[in-house]
Amino acid sequence: MALVIVLVLLLLSSSIAVYFDFIIVSKIAKLISVTILLTFYFCQLNKMANVFLTIFFVFFIGDAFSVFEFGDLAYKLSKSMYIGAYLLLVFVLLGKLKKVKFEGLVTVYLVLVLLLNTYFLYALYSVAKENFVDTINLVLYICHGITLIAMMYFAFAVYLSRETAQSITFLLMVFCFVFSNALNYICNLYVYYWIFEVFEGVLHTSGLFLLYKYVYDHHTNRNSDKRINLTAYFVPTTNKLREIRVNF
Repeated sequence: MALVIVLVLLLLSSSIAVYFDFIIVSKIAKLISVTILLTFYFCQLNKMANVFLTIFFVFFIGDAFSVFEFGDLAYKLSKSMYIGAYLLLVFVLLGKLKKVKFEGLVTVYLVLVLLLNTYFLYALYSVAKENFVDTINLVLYICHGITLIAMMYFAFAVYLSRETAQSITFLLMVFCFVFSNALNYICNLYVYYWIFEVFEGVLHTSGLFLLYKYVYDHHTNRNSDKRINLTAYFVPTTNKLREIRVNF
C-alpha cells in the first residue's frame, strides 16, 4: 500500500508537470520510478533472480537515455534498451511455455491473435515508414513492434493455458507496455497532446509496478500456480431469484 501511494503521488506530480509544461519534473519522475520499485523490493526481500534484476536495470538505462536527451543517438539507445528489456520478458515467457498444452479453442484463439497482430503491424508499418528518413530508426521501429507483438502473443498464450494469478499479472503488464509505446509513437510521429503523454507515463509506470508484483509473487510463491476460479466472484443465485421477471 505504501508503494502504491508513492507511485500515485509520483504520477500525480508528473501529470501536473506535463500539463504546466514543467518537463524537468516529469523526467525526474520517470527516471526514479525503477529506483523506487527496487528500493521497496529489497527492503522486503533480499533476493531477486538475475534475469529480473537485469530487466529492471535495462529499463532504468532506457529511461535514463530517454530523459537525458543529447541528440538522436540517445533516442536510438533508449529504444534499443527497451527492446532488450522486452526480449528478456519474452525469454521469461518461453520458460512458461514449456508447460503449456495447446489444444481446442486455445489454438484457434492464438492463431487469430497472431494473424490480427501481424496485420496490425504491417498496416502500421505501411503508414509510418514515410515518417522515417533514418534507416536505423526504421529498423528499431520494426524490431520494437515485432518484440511487443511477440511479448503480447506469448503472454496471451500462457494466460489461456494456465489462467493463474501470475499469468494475469503478466498479461496486464504487457498490455500496459504495449499501449504506452503506442501512445509514445502517436506523440512522436503524428500529433502531440498532453493527455497522451500523461497516459503514456501512467501506463509505463503501471507496467513497471506490475513487473514488480510479478517478481515479488514469483519469489514468495504467492498463488504462482493457483488457477483462478472466476465463478467464485459471481453472485450466487437461487430458484426464487430465477423466477423473478424484469420488465424493461
